[in-house]
Amino acid sequence: MKKYKIVLTAGILLFFGGVGVIVYPHISNKINDDKMKTVVNDFDTHISEMYNTTDTDDIQNEIDRIIAENPDTDYNIEDYIADHDISLTEHTKWYDWALISLLREQMENYNHDLIEIGQYELNDPFSYEQASFDLYNYSIYDNVFGHISAPSIDMDLPIYLGANQQNMNMGAVHLSYSSMPIGGTSTNAVFAGHRGIIGKIFFDNIVYLNEGDYVFITNPWETLQYKVIKTEIISPYDIEHCYIQEGKDLITLVTCHPYGYTDFRYLVICERAEDSPAE
Repeated sequence: MKKYKIVLTAGILLFFGGVGVIVYPHISNKINDDKMKTVVNDFDTHISEMYNTTDTDDIQNEIDRIIAENPDTDYNIEDYIADHDISLTEHTKWYDWALISLLREQMENYNHDLIEIGQYELNDPFSYEQASFDLYNYSIYDNVFGHISAPSIDMDLPIYLGANQQNMNMGAVHLSYSSMPIGGTSTNAVFAGHRGIIGKIFFDNIVYLNEGDYVFITNPWETLQYKVIKTEIISPYDIEHCYIQEGKDLITLVTCHPYGYTDFRYLVICERAEDSPAE
């Protein structure tokens, strides 16, 4: 009888252990998905409040007036911030907007410099793991730059700058020394995401994106619309596939391939699209 109870107890433990192994990934996926949705919603709310409570037109009009009166000047938002003694110690909506505007200007310069000097540092993991910008200096205190979404695969992930392991455990990451994700001619913003992490879904399903599917990039200023034009499987060392292509406005999504392995990289290449997506 005692032996029977031991066998029965062991059987019950094995049963519930097996159920736990099956159920755990689904529960963990749900918890992680809800967490990332909260991060995305918080970003959208913060940006919406910033633009709805700041009279940006008056500020921009003043900058335009100064430039018009001094046509030979290089006066810009950075000069305006300095003239008005704006600092991070004063957290008002106006200051936040001014710093966000400065960030945009500097990111445009960053993209232009990439075209001029090339992207040779994109070959160095230690380079693209470092954030291209410290968002804290621009009043973005949670390090979230925006989010990347693909409705056809029900994906919506927060974007972090710098492809280091900490950021990759929280969402999609932007590779430094690729174009900043603000759009523009001769740009290619590259995003990486994990695939095959138990209990977390990041770029797992980008292999199901097909030509013509839409991908959206929401940054602090706008939402950019792209359309899938090509998918590729490449060697981890064929980084030139992620380089800027002259005259094109691109984004590239990168993840490991095949599922659960790191032998290759799966690329989804998307080009800026102005047409309206189907319902």
